[in-house]
Amino acid sequence: MTVQSTSAEQAMALTEHLVRRGLAAADSALTIRPLTGGVSNDVFAATGPGLDVVVKRALSQLRVAQSWTADTARLDTEGRALRLAGRLTPTSVPQVHDLSDGYLVIERAPHSWHTWRDDLFAGAVSLSVAERLGRVLGTWQRTTAQDPLLVAEFADLTVFRQLRVDPFHQAVRERHRDLAEPIDETVAVMADARTCLVHGDYTPKNVLADPAGGGVWVIDWEVAHVGDPTFDPAWAIGHLLLKTLNEPRYAASYAEAAQIFLRTLLTETHAVVSLDPAQLVRQTACVVLARVDGKSPAAYLDAETRDRARALGRDLLHHPPALVTDAWEYLK
Repeated sequence: MTVQSTSAEQAMALTEHLVRRGLAAADSALTIRPLTGGVSNDVFAATGPGLDVVVKRALSQLRVAQSWTADTARLDTEGRALRLAGRLTPTSVPQVHDLSDGYLVIERAPHSWHTWRDDLFAGAVSLSVAERLGRVLGTWQRTTAQDPLLVAEFADLTVFRQLRVDPFHQAVRERHRDLAEPIDETVAVMADARTCLVHGDYTPKNVLADPAGGGVWVIDWEVAHVGDPTFDPAWAIGHLLLKTLNEPRYAASYAEAAQIFLRTLLTETHAVVSLDPAQLVRQTACVVLARVDGKSPAAYLDAETRDRARALGRDLLHHPPALVTDAWEYLK
């Protein structure tokens, strides 16, 4: 078998796994190359005769400047969550081909697809993608809230605390001591919530979209858990606010995308899941601050934009608007 990769040891181990699991023939020529963009996993594309997949392996030490470790069992959580989401909304996530021996092997998106983040940076703000994201998130929330047995296996919050609460909420609290009260309230409400399935990283970088409008996938489910229904919409809206700070010329489009996303979500979850407006604002503020002062700051923000993001997050916690989408008024 021939393998083309910059890391021979990793490639050979991965190749042996694919063969052992029956996903590749022992005599087939595979090309394995690393994919970029993640801080918490080794991610590879593996291609060959009848094979075109993404393979993930969790890191115990994340690729960030500060010390940040997490339980590698989160890869199993991601695989199980993808399978659940695939049963609920089959066209919204990649198919899981295999989950064993520390590897997750999933369907690879068509090569023409790209992340919604890339589109947003370019000012191509698809409102249909925003609407689809609101609808699919609403479907997950409504369905799992109505049938708790669907998410009984996602009750463990260990990895969520390691990858979200501690490096984001608590890190921001340490940096902004005067905001301790609203941040503590946010964390307390979140800790008590056992409402529905939460993706945990519902951001534009984890949305793959067909440029022709044919489909949308949500990926990276490693912190999926049963929890606070405001968390995912806060992450989506918070990142649209950050994109607004980075590219103010597209502010109106980003704001409209946020409004359509939230309106569709609320319509989908009506009378089943209650989204507390105050908690949604607090969570969004924490997201904005965390991408500046947390353990994983947004690399695309320059010093001036970081200051503006910091000011926005603080304003949202000190003087919260009635609706989270009113946050765009703070930027005028």
